[in-house]
Amino acid sequence: MKLPSDREHRFALLAPAILALGFLERIAILAVRGVSHAQGEAANVAVSVARDGTIADVFARGSGLTAHLNPLLPWLAGGIYTLFGVQSAASEWILALISISIVLGAGAIFYQAAAVAGVPRAPRLGALAVFALLPVTPELETTAFRVWEGGVASLLGAILLLLSLRADRDRALGYRGMLPIAVTAALIFFINPALGLAAYAVIGLLLLRTVSPRRWIGHVALLAVALAVVLTPWTIRNYEVFHRILPLRGNFGLELAIGNHPAALSGNDREVFVERLRTVHPLESQAAFDRMQAMGGEIPYANAMGAEAKAWIHDHPADFVRLCAKHLVQYYFPPRWQWNIYNSHVGKDVIVRQALLWSVAALGLIGALAALFAWRERLLYLATFALVPVLPYIITQPVPRYRYIVLLPLLFLAANTVYGLYRRVRPAALATA
Repeated sequence: MKLPSDREHRFALLAPAILALGFLERIAILAVRGVSHAQGEAANVAVSVARDGTIADVFARGSGLTAHLNPLLPWLAGGIYTLFGVQSAASEWILALISISIVLGAGAIFYQAAAVAGVPRAPRLGALAVFALLPVTPELETTAFRVWEGGVASLLGAILLLLSLRADRDRALGYRGMLPIAVTAALIFFINPALGLAAYAVIGLLLLRTVSPRRWIGHVALLAVALAVVLTPWTIRNYEVFHRILPLRGNFGLELAIGNHPAALSGNDREVFVERLRTVHPLESQAAFDRMQAMGGEIPYANAMGAEAKAWIHDHPADFVRLCAKHLVQYYFPPRWQWNIYNSHVGKDVIVRQALLWSVAALGLIGALAALFAWRERLLYLATFALVPVLPYIITQPVPRYRYIVLLPLLFLAANTVYGLYRRVRPAALATA
């Protein structure tokens, strides 16, 4: 057996050291800023779970049972609140430690997946260092993801990517190997449908590359069964509560209305967005909340808002196309106002973080498109995770929490792109030296 050299051993320790430093850095950020609790609909549901065990009161106490969001993270947070106190310092520290561990765990597994995809160690370590030590959205990783699903979705996505890449590498995908992939994909789709689309696109690529067409039916059947098993309990619960088949969420109409309306193409983007929220979102204004209650609750209200938005889209197709293009750009290149939606002040740290995120997005998209058009073997899996999740958000208004799921694939693709350019330029530089 060949023993690793001292150099190899030192390299093997670099990734854990980077992740440990990233963990400590996020703890320090929390300690300096103070451990406040998460905000928004998911936080309200977590409190409801702790108070009376119900997935309810998403907009305010008294708004009733909800299917507005995925219940997993609010349910887990509610369990912590039950044990250690609702939004107490102990509960929030525990949830913060869990959230940070999930986020960095996603980075660690993505680091392994990128290795199987063929990304050399140097760019992988560089990408991991940027991810762990230069967080562009620490407020998401330390606070929001205590109750929102972005961190868990990224972790499950990294797991699915690693499983799929290993199956591709080994060129052997039997039903036993497909089972954990199918279950992971179903969980991703349930937790975050946008990343779920990417997960099933990855599996489709895997089937094309490793499984003969005559065996596709069996694998697709296994995928369908796994998805049905994961979605059925929530679907049954929603049917019993709302008398509608809701396998995922009931908020699509509201999200469509927030992103598509006459004012969306005019004026100051931040002011228009905030005003739209205060007009139609029940969490943002008492008037919208009262309208929702008068219409019979969140599902009839979301459906009505969606019907209104669809009517506007039907009557203004050119404006809708322009909005889709605008949302596409904002998803990968977020404007500065999105870092602090309710405050027009932009600090210097936001300017730096925006520059970093835009650079990663540009280089990552170059890498993803190059992998796609050149059909670069296993890098196609990373490209799929970088490109597919944007599709649902083109027709809604993207915000930072929605785009977190593409951060890791873009980052590792960006690092690989830079490294590839360096390898091309270096021989020429040496030749002219």
